[in-house]
Amino acid sequence: MTRSFKHCSLLASSALMLGLFPLEAQAFTFKLEEATIADVQSAYEAGMLTSRQLTQMYLDRIATDDQRRSNLNSIAFLNPNALQEAQRLDRLRSQGTILGPLHGIPVVVKDSFNVKGLPTTNGVGAFRDLIAQEDAFSVTKLREAGAIILGKANMSTWAFSFDGISESYGPVINPYAPDRTPGGSSSGSAVAVAANFAMLAMGGETGGSIRVPSTHNALVGIKPTAGLISVDGTWPLVTERDVIGPMAKTVSDTAIAMDALARFDPNNIWNPYIPNLEAIRPDSYTDSLDDTSLKGKVLGLPRPYIGKGDPDKGPSFPVDPQVDAAFEQAKRVLQAQGATLVEVDIPVYETAFVDDLPEAYTSTFSERNLQARAYYYEQLIKGYDSDRIQSFVDLLDILSQDYVYYDYVQEIADTISSGQAKPWSDLPAIAAALEAIEQLQTQQYEDFMADNNIDAFVFPTLNYLAPPQGPEGDEVYAIYGGLPARLEANILAVPAITVPMGYSKEGIPMSLEFMGNYFGEAEIIGYAYDYEQATRFRRPPGLPIPEPASAPTFILMGLGALTLKLKTCDRNNGF
Repeated sequence: MTRSFKHCSLLASSALMLGLFPLEAQAFTFKLEEATIADVQSAYEAGMLTSRQLTQMYLDRIATDDQRRSNLNSIAFLNPNALQEAQRLDRLRSQGTILGPLHGIPVVVKDSFNVKGLPTTNGVGAFRDLIAQEDAFSVTKLREAGAIILGKANMSTWAFSFDGISESYGPVINPYAPDRTPGGSSSGSAVAVAANFAMLAMGGETGGSIRVPSTHNALVGIKPTAGLISVDGTWPLVTERDVIGPMAKTVSDTAIAMDALARFDPNNIWNPYIPNLEAIRPDSYTDSLDDTSLKGKVLGLPRPYIGKGDPDKGPSFPVDPQVDAAFEQAKRVLQAQGATLVEVDIPVYETAFVDDLPEAYTSTFSERNLQARAYYYEQLIKGYDSDRIQSFVDLLDILSQDYVYYDYVQEIADTISSGQAKPWSDLPAIAAALEAIEQLQTQQYEDFMADNNIDAFVFPTLNYLAPPQGPEGDEVYAIYGGLPARLEANILAVPAITVPMGYSKEGIPMSLEFMGNYFGEAEIIGYAYDYEQATRFRRPPGLPIPEPASAPTFILMGLGALTLKLKTCDRNNGF
């Protein structure tokens, strides 16, 4: 009998025992905290849990701690139909219909996403009564995969900052360190998942708004290649850099979400500028979940992001001593998993900060960005069918001139009034800028990787610990910068994934980032999974939240992993 066969036989025996002794199995208590999608789906399949029960458990936790005891304030608005949607999914399951990998999974989405029937404020107080008439494309895909939209997550106003403070719903609190920022602008999305108020969340990023809050809340967050997931139906900030992506407790949960989200959308503004998605996306991102993914890989350590940059080649980011110590440990893990590490200077970094980015990109940036943002803002406003705000221009009559962002609003309103608000298709400067960036991406990023046999780059996601809110936090940003890899990930539009890397002595989460090739999500998901499985740093915040009294009792934790391992055995051994 082979070693592999023996291992699979033991797994099968364990599964058989669960089936032979259901009463004993049900004697254990279901722990909602830290359950994964695979865990829950296994419980559903075993008849141990229903979508309605799970949804009610999350609602109970939110009622207990999001607005009362801990007052984390991560949820902006709950979906009043969540329980009915869960019941519908239970009914479909009982009839033998499974919509997809997220069937019955409660999800929250950032308040910049349209969810039909719910408000969309983008963190702006004046928008609290704007009700979406249609779902954003990504929300539609989540629903088609079986997800339950539990509600909308709080966020930074206009998606401007890392502070997580919304003028619509107030500040979001970091559950790991209440006196420090939760990160933004996808603050509520991160905190909701970190505190186990939802299993999965959707965030959005222009310059770090997925990766920063994921880091501060010990989550896995994917910043995808620009255009891979359609942003249609979400509020933009810089249309050439805006992306949306999943945030979850594990790499496997984000991979499952990616399968639902990375789909063709005829309204995707990136369609003319990117490859055919159906031709380049993998059959399933979950196929990359291999705990030997790092073996034989070469990972580049960008010197500016690990405190070793040459000042003559651009800014070098200092690293907090605790982050540096955690990264040294991470390097040892990566090497133990079979990776080779090399310190490098990425050519495009020096080009950007010494020689400057291409003129076709820089010379028209402000104008084309304003025109595109104004156009898509206006289209969103018109889609809400509001009597009070029928055009973005109406905000000039609603907001006081001492409103802190009045100049921002006025500039956009003036662009609309003057007829200069235009979609990408009417802005030749967009095409010229994207072409220039594509050349830079190919010649000074991907060619460099190929020439040096580099499979991906790896470094601390943030070189500092979560700062205090307010002026003290500004001092931290002044020393350490805002986010390494804004240049490559956000301007060059390449993908990145952040994964927990440990905790400071104060209990503040730290994270590791893998940054890959254009449309190289599958590869970096595999690397992150390998590292995650070797370390398993993720732990919940120390909130005083009891398990819901209404929770059914049964074994849950580990069932999902058992199911995945049995499926692997089936593939490998022909069972």
